[in-house]
Amino acid sequence: MNPVKNMRREDMGLQWLAIGLFCCFVILAGGLWYVQIVSFKKYEKYREVQSYRTVRIPAPRGLIYDRDAQLLADNEPNLNIVVYLDQLREDFTRTYHDLKGDKDLPYLEGLELEKDARYLTVSNMVYEASVIIGKPSALVRSEFESHYYRHRYMAMPVLTGLSREQMARFMEQGSRLKGFDLEVRSKRRYPNGSLAAHLLGYMRPRQRTSNEEAATLQMSFDYELPDFMGKYGLEGQYEDELSGEPGAKSILVNNMIYRQEEEEWLPLLPGKHLYLTLDTDIQKAAEDALRYLNPNQQRRGAIVVMDCNNGDVLALASAPTFDPNIFTGFLPASVFKPMIDPKGSLPLFNRATYGRYHPGSIFKIMIGLAGLESRIIDPEVEFFGQGYFPMRGRRIDDTAGAGYFNFERAFYKSSNAYFIHYGLKLGPETIVDYGNQIFLGKETGLLPAQETGGYFPSKQTVRKGWHPGDTANLSIGQGKIDVTPLQMAVMTSAVANGGTVFWPRIVAGWESMMPNGASVFEPEPEGRIRGRLRASPQSIEILQKAMLADVENRNGSGSICRIPGYLIGGKTGTAETSFKNSNGRRIKHTWF
Repeated sequence: MNPVKNMRREDMGLQWLAIGLFCCFVILAGGLWYVQIVSFKKYEKYREVQSYRTVRIPAPRGLIYDRDAQLLADNEPNLNIVVYLDQLREDFTRTYHDLKGDKDLPYLEGLELEKDARYLTVSNMVYEASVIIGKPSALVRSEFESHYYRHRYMAMPVLTGLSREQMARFMEQGSRLKGFDLEVRSKRRYPNGSLAAHLLGYMRPRQRTSNEEAATLQMSFDYELPDFMGKYGLEGQYEDELSGEPGAKSILVNNMIYRQEEEEWLPLLPGKHLYLTLDTDIQKAAEDALRYLNPNQQRRGAIVVMDCNNGDVLALASAPTFDPNIFTGFLPASVFKPMIDPKGSLPLFNRATYGRYHPGSIFKIMIGLAGLESRIIDPEVEFFGQGYFPMRGRRIDDTAGAGYFNFERAFYKSSNAYFIHYGLKLGPETIVDYGNQIFLGKETGLLPAQETGGYFPSKQTVRKGWHPGDTANLSIGQGKIDVTPLQMAVMTSAVANGGTVFWPRIVAGWESMMPNGASVFEPEPEGRIRGRLRASPQSIEILQKAMLADVENRNGSGSICRIPGYLIGGKTGTAETSFKNSNGRRIKHTWF
């Protein structure tokens, strides 16, 4: 074999190997060039995108209306100017280089200068915006930096609570401010100010979603848009119904936590509208009456007006009162602390449902009914009162004075001696039985979070360690008995309607808005019966006539309440307390 030919064959193999290696190198170099040069921007964008942020969006809160669809609570637009920091990245860099100049800075100093550059950029623009709208304002650095480091993918409110005039100025001249925009949020409004404040309640800023709520929604939120929640009254009691269900959106952020894009994926569900049994005109009259008692002082008092035929609450007033609108914004401690000072007038305290008071002589309504029904009291038999009642060496005063009293006269003159005499004959167990018929000592269920059941003795209590003096006091609404004005309204309504004890009702119904724009009204049950007085129509009729005489008879203790053209029945009452006024005199509670 020719050795030269063999060498050529071996060279050809090496040549093909070299060609193959060269082709591989060309392909590899081309791939690197494509990745580094051609696809750089695309890969850079993908490199920046890091994660999503989930944001909670509050739902529009349901409105509150009275029985005639008059508005009691609504939502008004809260106008704010916000800035999107992601749109100012180039401005931050420009300000940084202007501040830095040609200097070479150590790493940490450079970071501090970046902070200064960001703050100065936004601060100057906020100042310019404040000049445009005529509302002097300065950007608080700590608030800015907190927002920047934690939530810079969200718009930052910088000027809040704009008037419509200020909004118009900004819309006309604010377009030159890069990254700035107008944002409309919702704010709770009570158009009638303090009207029915204790009943409606108030709002406070909503705290972050609890673990329990997050578990229910099966999600957690990285950011929650500002929202309020009911903390008192009906706003608090029906928070879930009024607040609706929040929505959610996801914001795509890059590795610098700047916003890239966003998508709303969970639609919100607006809150239900609440309709009350309240009558605005009657409520206004009740509150005006409480103010008229002493316009120069914060006189304490309460008024409850019920429809005796079904238990609907037409008015529920407590004095002094407050304006719930002050709670929808920033509330200084200097304003809030006096409102909860135990030594003050406690305007937040609902005396109609939470105040515990001795009923005094108005409890003679139940003593009279018990005596008539048990035949211990004969309405025609006269009792001689001495002007006091002797009780184990002491005398219980009787403002009715001395004289002969049948049932009606004893009632409208409010004779303590008469009712103590027959109360002792009835005995404590019978009195307790009749008190239980109107559910004394138990809540009415109208406002569970701000209601007390008061105190009323049980049969076990009066069987042990109970004295005749306790029965004497109980017979005239003193001693071991505390009631609320609402409970006494329930009692009086039961006598007025012939013996039916209703659950008081304040919610007439709910209106829900459907996705197609239609509305559905869901009424609450009307006239729910809780119990009945165990008394004959004859006994109740005698008691009703005595209540009419208390007002219509010119000698009645309630004759001052007589109104020409109206037939009014009632009962006055006065109860002593252990408290004293500045003059050293005991404070008394008065009732009608």
